[in-house]
Amino acid sequence: MVNDIRRALFNHVLRFPIRTFDNLPSGKLVSYLTNDTESLRDMYVSTVPTILQGTLRLIGIFIAIALLDWRLMMLSLVLIPVLLLTMHGYRTISMPIFDGIRQQVSNINNQINESLQGMALIQAFRQEATFKDKFEDSNQRWFTFRTRSIGIDCLMLAPFTRLVGGLATIVIVGWFGQASITSVLEIGTLYAFLNYIERFFEPFRMLSMELRKLQVATVSAKRIFELLDDETDALHRDEPVTANVPANVSLTEKSSTAADTIFSAANHHNDIEFRDVSFGYEPGRNALNNISFTAQGGKFTAIVGHSGSGKSSLINILMRFYQHQSGDILIGGQPIESLPNAQLRQRIGLVSQDPYLFNGTLLDNIDLSHGAPNEAAAMEAARQVKASTFIERLPKGYHYQPGFGGAQLSVGERQLLALARALTYDPPVLLLDEATANIDSESEEAVKAAMSNMQQGRTVIAVAHRLSTIKHADHIVVMDKGHIIQQGTHDELVRQDGEYRALYLAQKAKEEIEHENSHLGLAVA
Repeated sequence: MVNDIRRALFNHVLRFPIRTFDNLPSGKLVSYLTNDTESLRDMYVSTVPTILQGTLRLIGIFIAIALLDWRLMMLSLVLIPVLLLTMHGYRTISMPIFDGIRQQVSNINNQINESLQGMALIQAFRQEATFKDKFEDSNQRWFTFRTRSIGIDCLMLAPFTRLVGGLATIVIVGWFGQASITSVLEIGTLYAFLNYIERFFEPFRMLSMELRKLQVATVSAKRIFELLDDETDALHRDEPVTANVPANVSLTEKSSTAADTIFSAANHHNDIEFRDVSFGYEPGRNALNNISFTAQGGKFTAIVGHSGSGKSSLINILMRFYQHQSGDILIGGQPIESLPNAQLRQRIGLVSQDPYLFNGTLLDNIDLSHGAPNEAAAMEAARQVKASTFIERLPKGYHYQPGFGGAQLSVGERQLLALARALTYDPPVLLLDEATANIDSESEEAVKAAMSNMQQGRTVIAVAHRLSTIKHADHIVVMDKGHIIQQGTHDELVRQDGEYRALYLAQKAKEEIEHENSHLGLAVA
C-alpha cells in the first residue's frame, strides 16, 4: 500500500503545473516522498498490528474478569474511559508538535539540497559560515520540537498508564480487604484478579508506545493527502479541453488525429499565431501584454529584446508550462487547448538556455523516449548537430556518463546534446530559448551550424540574445517590457531607427573590439 501511495504521489507531482514548483522547494517535495511515506510504512508494519493485537487481548481479558466477578468488571469499565481520554489528550497536544517536527525536517532537507546544488558558489563567495548558521538555526528549531515531543511522551504515555494501573491495584486490594471482613475470599481469587488487572493494562501500555508512531503517521498522511488533493489544473491533464467527441472514436485517437492534422507536412498547417495574448506570473504584473504575431509554418521566426522583455515567457506559454490569461494561441488555426499536452509536446522540440543532463549515459540523455534508447536515432541526431565529433572522442562514446547534471562536459557540449535530444523524435516545430546565450565564441559557431541543420523543413521559433545567430531569420519580433515594438526581417529592421538597430550596432561594435583584441592577444571582459 505504501508503495502504491509513493508511486501515486510521484506521478501526481509529475503532473503539477510549473507554477507549483516556483513556490514549492524541491527539498520539501523530497521529504513528502521519502520521510512521510516511510512514516506510513512504519504505521502499517508496526502500529496497526499492535493495535489489533492489543484490542483482541483486551477483549479476552475483559471477558475473563467478567467471569471472575461482575463487580470487578464494572471497575475495569471505569478505567477504560480514563485511559482513552488520556490518549485523546495526548493526540490533541502532540499534533502541532509533530507537525512542527515534519515542517523542520522538510526545511532541513531543502537547505541541504540548496547547499549541495550551490556548493561552488558558496565556497567562491566564502559563505560557508552563513549557510552553517542557517542550517544550525533550522536544526535547533527541529531539536526544540523534538524535545517537546519527548517531554510529552514521558509525561502522558507509559508513565501515566503505569500510574493508573498502580492506583487501580491499590483500590482493588482495598476493596478485597473490606470485603474480607464480612465474607471469606480465597487468596487465589485475589491473585487471579490482580494478574488480570496487570494484563488488562499491558495492551494499553503497548498502545501508548505505538501512539507516538500513530501521531507521526497521522501528520505525514495529512501532508501527503493534502498534496494529492491539490489537483492538477486542466492545463496539465492528459485530456484536451474539447467536447463533442463521437462515441465511436476514442479520445486518444481523436487527439492524435487532430495533432497529425495540425502538424501535417504542409507548411501552412504549422503556422503558430498569437492573437492579443497577455500573461503574468503574478496577479497584476503582466510579463506579456497584447502580443500578436504569426510564426509561419516551415519558416524561421526570431524573438529578440533585452533581458526581462518577455521573450522566454512566449516559450513557456507555447509549451503550456503556464496558462495565458487572455487571448488565443493557435497552431494550424486550432487553439493549443484542443490538444492534450502529451500530443502537443510530442510534436514540439525544446532547447532551453540552460541544458540539463539526467543521470545516465549520453545515449540515455539524447533519446528520452519510453523504453530502451534507440541508438541509431540518437547517433543520427548527434551527427546532424555535429555533437558526434566530441562524443566519439570520449571514453565509451555514447555510453559515457557525464556525471550529475553533465558536470564533466562544457556548456557548449551540453548544448549540442540538448539540440540532438530535440531532434531525436523529428519534431515539426522547434523552439530554441537562447540556445547560445551562455557559451563561448567557438562553441557558438558549432551550435549555430547545428541550428542551421535543424531548421530544414521545420517551423522554428528562436529566442535570441546574440543577433548574429538570427540575422537570416525569415521574421524577427522585437520585444520590450512585455510588448512587441518592432517586426520585420533583419534588413528591414536595421534600416529603421528603432530598438533593433540600436541592439545590432552595439553588438556589432562589441564583436569588432573582440576581434581586434583577439589578434593582439588581449582578453575582453
